[in-house]
Amino acid sequence: MTALDNGKPTHLYIDIKERIKEDIKHMAPHTRLPSRTAMMKRYGVTRTTIEKAVSELTGSGYLYSVNGSGTYVSDSMPEGSGRTGLAASRTWGVVLPSITEDLYPEIVRGIEDTANVHGIHIILCNSDNDADKQHAYFEKLANAKVQGVIVVPAITRAPVSDSFDLLASRGIPFVFCNRIVDGVDAPRVLSNNFYGAYLASKYLTGLGYRGIAYIASPLYSVADQRYQGYLAALYEAGIVPRPEMAVMLDESNQKKAGYEASSMLFALKDRPEAVVCFNDEMAEGLYEAAKVAGLEIGKDLAVVGYGDTRVCDRLPVKLTSVKYGTYETGKHAAEILLRAMRGEAAGSAATVVLQPGMSIRESCGETVDDHTL
Repeated sequence: MTALDNGKPTHLYIDIKERIKEDIKHMAPHTRLPSRTAMMKRYGVTRTTIEKAVSELTGSGYLYSVNGSGTYVSDSMPEGSGRTGLAASRTWGVVLPSITEDLYPEIVRGIEDTANVHGIHIILCNSDNDADKQHAYFEKLANAKVQGVIVVPAITRAPVSDSFDLLASRGIPFVFCNRIVDGVDAPRVLSNNFYGAYLASKYLTGLGYRGIAYIASPLYSVADQRYQGYLAALYEAGIVPRPEMAVMLDESNQKKAGYEASSMLFALKDRPEAVVCFNDEMAEGLYEAAKVAGLEIGKDLAVVGYGDTRVCDRLPVKLTSVKYGTYETGKHAAEILLRAMRGEAAGSAATVVLQPGMSIRESCGETVDDHTL
């Protein structure tokens, strides 16, 4: 079969080969090509024409085949292919609220260790929990033709799905860590927040505490999941929750939120005996409020944080805290992204949920060596 090119006949498969070359320039390396049937429909030609075009592109290094699996985009296209720079060197973007926050260095390490084994470079971006800055980074990463993105989404009440539509439209797979974005289907690696708060509250009821409070910030979507875990442990222990014992303040500064929420609790006529904090930063604010109120942590008041961050050891009374696998979070996210690059269909909403434990220190009235439950 032939076609006319400037009045001269040319084999049709050559035209199809050029069209496929143009299409795969915008695909991440190791992306699996559509089925031959799908390609026949896309290019409007016979299977024989597709097979010949693909065969020549494979022989030229643009594609490679895996027996029983399919045909994939090569990560080492010939010079002049149109793919240069970062994309040719296999690169991922990692977008975090801030690398300075205690949780994130271990997540990055989990990603980096896995990526390094596979010769993948990392571009690290700090969104500062700013949706516009996050979107700008997505644009830069997409223009750099990265092969994937791992993101801890910015906390925002404004719709941000368009940012993720940008990645999807460029064929760039992405994975959520720690939290998700409503309305966006993507693989995610999460911690079991319900169980973490349940574990913290159950630990306190097991020590004999009855007046147990919960403080959080509703800015975080998982605050409600942790609240439900707290309630479940109280009901299980036969404790009727008191509404005034749950304080949620709409405040982005977590230490300040912890101080203000705790001050409200300490002003109650029947103040709490113990407090479950949404995170360790809020617990740090609680410690300051307790000092002002003349309360001694571990004696007058038991406290459990969440995150098991460096805050725990620098507080005057070392903080018992819920611990979850930050390194494992990054590792799992990287493994999901690797599978996506290979064209393995894990499902757009594939979810890995990691189970938390507890690091026991001194803030609940027990004299213990630092250990983990």
